[in-house]
Amino acid sequence: MMAVSIAQLSFEHHREALGIGESEPRISWRFAGNASNWEQSSYDLEVSRLGKTTQYSTKSSDSIFVPWPDKPLGSVDAARVRVRAHAAGQPSTPWSDWVAAETGLLKPEDWSGAVPIAADRDYDINAPKQPIYFRKEFPAAADVKSARLYITALGLYEAYINGHRVGDAVLAPGWQSYNNRHVYDTYDVTNSIRKGQNAIGVTVGEGWFMGRIAFAGRNFWGNNLGLQVLLTVTTKDGKTTSIPTDDSWSANTGPILSSEIYDGETYDSRLEADIAGWNEPSFNSTSSSKWVGVKSLPPVKGQLMSPDGPPVRKVEERQLEKVFKSPSGKTLIDFGQNLVGWLHLNVEGPAGTNITLHHAEVLEKGELALGPLRTAKATDTVILHGNGPQTWEPSFTFHGFRYAQIDGWPEETPLDAKAVKAIVVHSDLEQTGWFQCSNALLNKFHSNARVDRRRTCLWADGQLSLQYWWLLEGLAP
Repeated sequence: MMAVSIAQLSFEHHREALGIGESEPRISWRFAGNASNWEQSSYDLEVSRLGKTTQYSTKSSDSIFVPWPDKPLGSVDAARVRVRAHAAGQPSTPWSDWVAAETGLLKPEDWSGAVPIAADRDYDINAPKQPIYFRKEFPAAADVKSARLYITALGLYEAYINGHRVGDAVLAPGWQSYNNRHVYDTYDVTNSIRKGQNAIGVTVGEGWFMGRIAFAGRNFWGNNLGLQVLLTVTTKDGKTTSIPTDDSWSANTGPILSSEIYDGETYDSRLEADIAGWNEPSFNSTSSSKWVGVKSLPPVKGQLMSPDGPPVRKVEERQLEKVFKSPSGKTLIDFGQNLVGWLHLNVEGPAGTNITLHHAEVLEKGELALGPLRTAKATDTVILHGNGPQTWEPSFTFHGFRYAQIDGWPEETPLDAKAVKAIVVHSDLEQTGWFQCSNALLNKFHSNARVDRRRTCLWADGQLSLQYWWLLEGLAP
C-alpha cells in the first residue's frame, strides 16, 4: 500500500507566510501519495510558540481553511505549525514539516510613527511625475537577530538596503482601490543589515496611483509620489530599533526621467554617475546631484493591510525569434506570441545614443499596428552612457506585445537574441492543475488558455475596455 503524506501546509493559502494580516490564520494542507480509498477522518495540529508546543486533535475530514486552534497571534507575532492526518482503519500520515507563520502590522499604531513622505520640491502636477529616489542612513549593532521591512508607496516602489535589491517582486505593491485598501509588503532583511552604518533607498514611480489612467486623466488617487516605510531591527538582547519614514529622509530625482503605465519609461543612463551609490551608506553626492528634504503627507486613505495574493514577479524570459524590416524600412522584432512584460537590453554604443522601443500586439500591412493602442504610447526610451556595455530594463511600466519596433539601435551591438530578450511578468500564481489528452489541437487550446489567464491576472495586466482583460494598452482613451 502506498503511503500518504502531507505535501504542503499553508496559512490563508499564502505560500510565503511572512507578514500575514490575520491574527487567527486558517490552515490548509495537501496530500501526496497514491493510496486507494484513503480518506482523512481526523487530524492533529501542533503549534509551537515561544518554545512551547501544544497539540490539538480534531475529528474532521476538512483540510482546507481549518480554523486556527491556538490563542490569537499579535502583531509581528510568530508561530510554527505542523500537521498529521488520520484515516479510519488505514495508516496515518507522518507529521508534516514545521511551517512558520508571522503576522504583519495588524493595527495602525503598530507603524511606530511612520508616515507617508514626499520630496519637498515644486513640480507641475498636470505633467508626468519623474520618479523619486528616497534614502536614509542608520546605524546597527553587530548582534542582529532579525530585521523586517514593512513598505508601501503612493505609486510603485523598488527598495534597496546597502545597495542590494529587497525582494524579487515587481510593480509593487500592485494595483488597488487606494481609498479603501492600501497594501503594504513585508520583507525579511535580516541578512542585509550589517554592523555600523547602513542605508535604505527606495525609488517610487507613478504606477496606477497618479499616472494617466483610463479616461480619468492624471492624479486619480493623488498628486504626490509618496513612500511609507517601517524598518525594524531586533538585536539578540531583545531590543528593537525602528527606522520609520519621517522628515529625516532625503529625496532626489535620477536617471528615470518618466515612467508611466500607458506611455512607457524614459531612462538617461548618463545621469547614473550623479547618484552612484545613492542606496549605500556614506554616500557622497556630486555637485550636480541635489538632494532635498521631504515633507509629511496625510495618512493614506485606505486601510493599511497585508497582501491577499502573491506579488507580480518576473516569471519567464522569452527569446527573440525574428529580426526583420517592415515595408517602410523600420526594424522590427518578433517574440512569437503575445506576452505581458518588457524588453531587457544588453547593449553598447556611443554616449547619447537614443534607443526607442515601440510595442504592439499585431502588425498591419507589415508595419507595427499602433491603432489599437489609441493614445497610449507604449514606448520605452533609453539613452546610453557610452562607458561600455550596459544592461537595461524598465522599472515602473509594462506592455502587452508580441512585436517591437526598435529605432536608434547602435552599430556597435548586433541586434540579436543576446542583445534583446522579453521579460514576462504576472501575478506569481501557483499552478495546481494540469491537462493532457491525445488531441494536439485541444492540448494547444488548453495551453493558450492557460497562458492567457496567467498574463491577465488583475495585478499584472491592467488597461481598460475589452482589452482590459487580456493585453495592455486597451484602456487608454
